Amino acid sequence: MMSNLVTLATMIFATSTGVSAKAHDRHNARIEPSYSFALLDRNLTLLGQQQANLTEGKASSRAIAGRSMKRTTASIERTALRLQSYYKRRHEQFGVRTFRLLQVRAAAVRRSVNSFEVAHSARTREDQLIALNTHMLALVTQFQAASGGYSALRCGPNEWTCCSPKRKQDLRTGQSLACRWMCVSKSRACTGFRGPRVPPL
Repeated sequence: MMSNLVTLATMIFATSTGVSAKAHDRHNARIEPSYSFALLDRNLTLLGQQQANLTEGKASSRAIAGRSMKRTTASIERTALRLQSYYKRRHEQFGVRTFRLLQVRAAAVRRSVNSFEVAHSARTREDQLIALNTHMLALVTQFQAASGGYSALRCGPNEWTCCSPKRKQDLRTGQSLACRWMCVSKSRACTGFRGPRVPPL
């Protein structure tokens, strides 16, 4: 049963958005949300790999894997918090809400890892692993909801990249807040939160 759950987690992370850090050169490294999306994608992939180690080996090996997962989720939480602050300064509340939700879901994963670590029986560990998979799926789903379609945008000179909030009827299962990434000619036309503006020719 546990091996099937780990396989599920691996599949979840294998279908991540694929926003690669390698796609951004040093000049664009701190453009938001490009930089943070790449960082989050990398950490989510790492988190999936670390979870696979939770059920392997002795208790000491599980403890090492658990500590690694908690460090990774803490990094995800810090990134989400930084994005909240970034969009709060820009008075773009949809961005604040979107990344607050991501932070909350990362914290839920971290708490699930804690519960798994203190489980004393195989049955309890199995139950906690099911809960952990549920929280990890929710975290990845929210990341995909925020970032999906961003890397495919091809905006023209002077256009803004824009996360337009999806309507409730357009949300996929597990999504609470989601972006439809588009290009807009004026910043005030963006009703969600803005990404970078393409420089003029």
